[in-house]
Amino acid sequence: MVNFEGAIKRPFTDFKKLGIGALMYMIPIVSFITMFFALGYGLECAKTAMKKKEKLPEWTDWGNLFLKGLSVFAIALIYAIPIGIIAAFMVVKAIQGIGSYNTMLSVQPEMIMSNMASLGLGFILLIVLLLLLSYIMPMVLMFFVDKWKFGDAFKLGEIFKKAFTGKYFVAWIVIMVYSFAISFLVGIVSAITAVTFILPLIISAFLNMVLMITSMTVFGEVYKEIK
Repeated sequence: MVNFEGAIKRPFTDFKKLGIGALMYMIPIVSFITMFFALGYGLECAKTAMKKKEKLPEWTDWGNLFLKGLSVFAIALIYAIPIGIIAAFMVVKAIQGIGSYNTMLSVQPEMIMSNMASLGLGFILLIVLLLLLSYIMPMVLMFFVDKWKFGDAFKLGEIFKKAFTGKYFVAWIVIMVYSFAISFLVGIVSAITAVTFILPLIISAFLNMVLMITSMTVFGEVYKEIK
């Protein structure tokens, strides 16, 4: 059984390691690069959770952490290709629709309705794919983490088999609720301390890392529980 309480507490078992991770998100502009170290560390948290190790992993082998974080970006980018294609299709249809409205007297009404229907179907499909991607992506990453093989992240049959189970669904819902709570907290703190600029940045960085460690811990544990 997934230890949700332990996963929530885990980031706070070592404030030094948590602080290093938060620093990766803290520096504007530079964080675009350093966040890959944090992503790699998050995967290490999942790996240790798979092995039932409660202690947070060390911040070592920085080059390897960066490459693992970069792999997360590459995997997500590949999975986003169908969404990009649909979005591009919708943009083209929207442009065609604008042109049709501008020349409405010379265009058949059926053509305008066809464009609108295509846009509607495209939008529905886009939403469905976005929801599906957000649901399976943690499991996708766990397949990569298990053996550190990039190709394993695309074993769709096995990924769907594990993702569409009760245990994974519960874990995903818990993390979504927890993410919403963290985001809500960040919003409140940012609004209260907005005048300081630096304080919201620091708090947001820490909460981002807290969410990273907790979520990767939960998904690492649930991955090993699902046979």
